[in-house]
Amino acid sequence: MRPVFFSDLDDTVFQTARKMDAPPPPERLAAEALNGSHSYMTAGQDMMIKWLLASTRFIPVTARSSEALARCKLPFADYQICTNGGVILTPEGMPDADWHARMKHEADAVASGLENLMSFMARQTPAGRFRYWIVEDFGVGFYFCVKSNEDARRLDDIDAELCEVARAALVRHRNDNNLSFTPAGISKRGAVQYLAEKLGLDGSSVPVFGMGDSLTDLPFMAACDMLVIPKKSQIAQTKLYPEDG
Repeated sequence: MRPVFFSDLDDTVFQTARKMDAPPPPERLAAEALNGSHSYMTAGQDMMIKWLLASTRFIPVTARSSEALARCKLPFADYQICTNGGVILTPEGMPDADWHARMKHEADAVASGLENLMSFMARQTPAGRFRYWIVEDFGVGFYFCVKSNEDARRLDDIDAELCEVARAALVRHRNDNNLSFTPAGISKRGAVQYLAEKLGLDGSSVPVFGMGDSLTDLPFMAACDMLVIPKKSQIAQTKLYPEDG
């Protein structure tokens, strides 16, 4: 009965080379990107992931689609939660059928909202300043994502207006150069809770850990027994508590 470790990936287990203090060696390549902005592990992250994969049931919980997750070089062998919780892959690499049906229903119900965000970006923003798309997986559009091709602060120019277009049916998330809107019924937390129940973890003596860097990871982490937070993460840099005294 090994401990279960639900973990975010990007900026938690690895990060792009531009975010590292020194050029990473090629042997610590963690994930390939289609645009050449590959992700790497530090020496400490490399040691950590080897330890976790050997001693726990390590289950990724990521915004990456199944296709982007497949470009990770790490030997994941258990369940995998991807596409912001929209898809749960079995150890055989196939989508969990029951969860997929439920999430497809949630996504289809607000598909027009995702298309509205695409239309807004096409009409209102200068060509070449941003890249944006609907993240699709297994034929379903699960969430909308936009990144700046310049400085991440350029997202300030469109953030409020996109929130107006999205309204309450879509949940906003922003971290560094990533702004996304996900249907309210789709979440990492929901996927973790579903899988924990399926694996019989609720009420068991098996310790369940949740690790992530982003404020949007906190809900799924809070569904676990213990939380693990990287030192230089968005969570760690957010002032959640008043100063002592």
